Parts: sequence; structure tokens; C-alpha cells
Amino acid sequence: MSARKSAKMVDSVTDLPPNILMEILVRLPLKTLFLSRCVCKTFLNLTSVDRHFIALHSANATQILAFQFGDDLTPSKLISWADPELDIAPGFIQNFRLKPIFEAPSLGLNFVPYRTNYRYQNKFVLVNSCKGLLYFVRRHAEDERSFVCNPVTNEYFMMPSVDRETRLIFGARSMWLGYSPGSNQYKVLRLYSRVNDGPLNMGAQVLVVGSNSWRNIENMPVGRDISWDDCSATINGVLYWLDKTWKDIVFFDFERELFGEIALPSEYGEEQLSKIEFMSIGVLGGCLCLSYNVHSAPHVDIWVMRKRGNQESWSKEFVFHAVRPSGAPLYGRFRPLQVLRSGEILMQWINYDLVCYNPRNKSLRYVGFDWLHRNPRAVGFTPSFISLKDTLSVDKVIMPYVRPRYDPALVRYISLNRIEL
Repeated sequence: MSARKSAKMVDSVTDLPPNILMEILVRLPLKTLFLSRCVCKTFLNLTSVDRHFIALHSANATQILAFQFGDDLTPSKLISWADPELDIAPGFIQNFRLKPIFEAPSLGLNFVPYRTNYRYQNKFVLVNSCKGLLYFVRRHAEDERSFVCNPVTNEYFMMPSVDRETRLIFGARSMWLGYSPGSNQYKVLRLYSRVNDGPLNMGAQVLVVGSNSWRNIENMPVGRDISWDDCSATINGVLYWLDKTWKDIVFFDFERELFGEIALPSEYGEEQLSKIEFMSIGVLGGCLCLSYNVHSAPHVDIWVMRKRGNQESWSKEFVFHAVRPSGAPLYGRFRPLQVLRSGEILMQWINYDLVCYNPRNKSLRYVGFDWLHRNPRAVGFTPSFISLKDTLSVDKVIMPYVRPRYDPALVRYISLNRIEL
């Protein structure tokens, strides 16, 4: 009874103690949290500048997906996102409800290197993610510009371009963003080759984000051939990608700045290695995984490496039939994206729809999009409210103006409901 008498009413949710407000806000889905920032300055300040809230949110955040549509020459400027845990409902076929989160900048027209008669609007292409940041590159552009952004805080940082004389001789084949946990530095790996030459003239450079100079890496494996579309995955500061020869997995350790190789499962023979378009890698449960769509039969094998760098630790964890609802087989690679709380494995089939595999009942269901898109590029990332200045330790970042998204129903609900303490 005394506890009931000590309870008091507050007229507004903003009258709650800051620590209680934080506990409420940090549990909101990302979309609702975005909307709550439009309600009042109290919510905006708590979720923007309060370091305790930012740290609390980072500790509890879960992975979501970022999407960019279009091909390399005509990528969409608008980056959308979806939370697989909330936006995929049970059912055989389900559409994603995509929400816009960031708009990539434009740098105008650009000549395609070595094709002076071809000019087009070369936009930025989403390449990969790293610790809550997204990395974009102007593929095949003469200036090889790239930037890193935090789509949650709506900030981006433009990387310095490679020296022009170097670009004219050595063209980039691929670029990725990575993180060095020991030095707490973000780095960009640039793999290049001599223009109009073969893979024997491959090389590598590293840029520490925030610096202005690219450093050469001397131990690039000889004879490697890579391209922008090679499958890649990042785990604990190490970047992995499938070698173009498809005989092993190459990795780069951003901490030690060293290359290495990991052998594929021992049962992989000439048949598997010859079907390059059916193989992909990803991350499942914090472990490197490999998927292979068996060409001779309509099923997909998913292997998981339980111990880093140990070929003997490859384990075939899942096998499922890759067929359409009509019964026709699905050919092409399946790229693992993440494991949902339900236990389902979310994957992207080639560059089309997403699929969910349920290991318990061995069923496969399809996840489309709520309007017609083409060539979706899906990247998993964990959202963070940490300022890009603090994350990258840089002095200047760019924050393009974006009109806040306002939800009158949410504002009305928060302002009219009283909370009893």
C-alpha cells in the first residue's frame, strides 16, 4: 500500500528521469527510435550527444540490412534499410518493407578510364560494411574516389584520391573498408593491377582513414586475379574473399597488414572448383561460412569454419534443396547474410531476391521487396549513434541536410499518454 502511495504521475514522458528514458529508448526498434527524435529536443539530445545512451545502444544493437539498387554504372543514390527480425513475417512469400536512411553524394560526370569516348554519371556503389559504417566507391571512375558513412548519424567522410600518375598506370580492381582493433584505426585496402596487363602485376595499398597517403603492401600473393564483384566477408578485423582461381580463400589482416590463405573443404574437387558462379562466402554466428550450389543436383551445401584458419574445422552444417515454388531448380550462388532469432538463415540469391532457410523443417521461403527494384545489393551492418568524428578520429565530416521523418501518430501517442512510476 505504501508503495502505491509513493507512486506519482508525470504529465509527460519527457519528465521521466534521464536514466529511465534511456532504458526505454534503447529498446525501441531503429525506425521508432528515428521517429522519436522528431518528437522533442529531449529525445533528440539523448540519442545524439549523450555518450551513455550511445554506448548503451551500441551494446544492445543487432544487425540490420542496407540496400542499394541498380548496377555498377547506374546505382541508386538512395540507400534503404530493413530489419530482418521485424520486417519478415511468417509465410511462404513475404515482402521487405524498406525505409530510406541515407543519400549518397554526387561528384558529377566522369570519364571511364581508358575509354575516353564513354562518359556517364559515375555514382558511388555500396561495397561493404565495418562496425556500423558503410563504405562506397566510384567503381571504374578515373579519380577512384570513395567515402565512409554512418547512415544513422547522416555523416560521411570523403577519402583522398589515389595519386593521378599511379592511377593511370595501376587501376583499382577492388577496395574494401576494414578495422584494426589493436590500433583502433579504420583502414582501406586497395588492390590494383597494371592497366591492360594480367594478374601477375597485382599489388596492394593501404590507407589509414584520416590520413592523406596510401602505403604499398609488399606481400600481396603473386598471380591473384580479383574483381569488384568477388565475394567477401569481414570477421574480427580480417577480410576474406574467394580467390578468382577458386582454389582457396584469401584473407587480409588489417591489424598486421598481412595476406594469407585458407584452404577450402578437403572434399572439394575439380567439379566444385570449376563452378565459380555457384560459390559464395559469408558470416554466420561469427564464423566464416562457405556456400556451394551443387550444379549436378538442386541443393545447396553450407560449410562453417569453427576454428579460424584450420581446414580441418570446416563442417557441413546445412544442406537444403534450392527449388522455386514451381519446383524448378535455382541455379547460381547463395550468399549467407545472417542467422535470425528464429534460427532461419537469411541469404541472397545471386543479385535478386532474398531467401530464408529454416533448418528445423528444412523449408525455403522467399523474401521480395514491396515495389519493383533491380539488382539489389545487400550488406549487413550494426547501426550505431556514435559520431563519425569520434569513430574515425577526424576533424571534419560532412552532414548533408535531410528532412526529418515525422510521424504524427507517434507524436500524439507519446504526448497524450501518461506513465506511472
